[in-house]
Amino acid sequence: MQPVVLITRPEAEAQRLAEDIAARASNVRCVISPLQEVLFDVAALEEIARRDVDSALIFTSRNGVRAWRGGARRAYCVGNATADLARAAGHEAISADGDANDLRALILRDTPRQPLLHLRGAQHRGDLAADLRAAGLNAQGVEAYRQQPRPLTPQALAAMAGAAPIVAPLYSPGSARLFAQAWRGDAPLLIAAISPMISPEIEGLETKRVEIAAHPSGETMLGVITGLIAAAHQLETRGGGG
Repeated sequence: MQPVVLITRPEAEAQRLAEDIAARASNVRCVISPLQEVLFDVAALEEIARRDVDSALIFTSRNGVRAWRGGARRAYCVGNATADLARAAGHEAISADGDANDLRALILRDTPRQPLLHLRGAQHRGDLAADLRAAGLNAQGVEAYRQQPRPLTPQALAAMAGAAPIVAPLYSPGSARLFAQAWRGDAPLLIAAISPMISPEIEGLETKRVEIAAHPSGETMLGVITGLIAAAHQLETRGGGG
């Protein structure tokens, strides 16, 4: 019986992750069931881009890149995947290759003289723009998108109720919280967490294994996921890990 990787990221990220897993791991089945749908207020974003003609941009996710409706700018990006997407959109992207703290440190080291515009989601932790203003920079944040919860698909629910081990990659505290609330069934569960901030959100789940990425990047997470797929195969060899 094949282990299942249950991917609950938004659709675009989920498809890309499934392709990356297929290129690295064999004898595993990916089930995509986004727990959130990303929605953009296009009219409001176009107005922001029309009024703001000179700010450098701050992207803490690829959704921020997708939200921008203006021309190419200098762009400070939280990680390499976000920077890659920003470059593909024509921006002069600089990657912090880390988390929000690394991004803040990068911007403070660079001390840009132009205004800064952070395109963030409606649900976010902390206030990066406020932190930068406190350090003397001209920064503002705008809610560029919102994430609407979605129910699990029948395929995901069937996997949870089955006997095959499930590897669940979790990329943010918010998505981890939704996952914990949505979890049903008795399948052996192995979790790949992008940071220690995931841990409090999944405390109530019965898990066989939780691995936290040593670095909050897509490449490191992919390594954690493939390691847990191997561990899931070992669980099956031992008869479900009991």
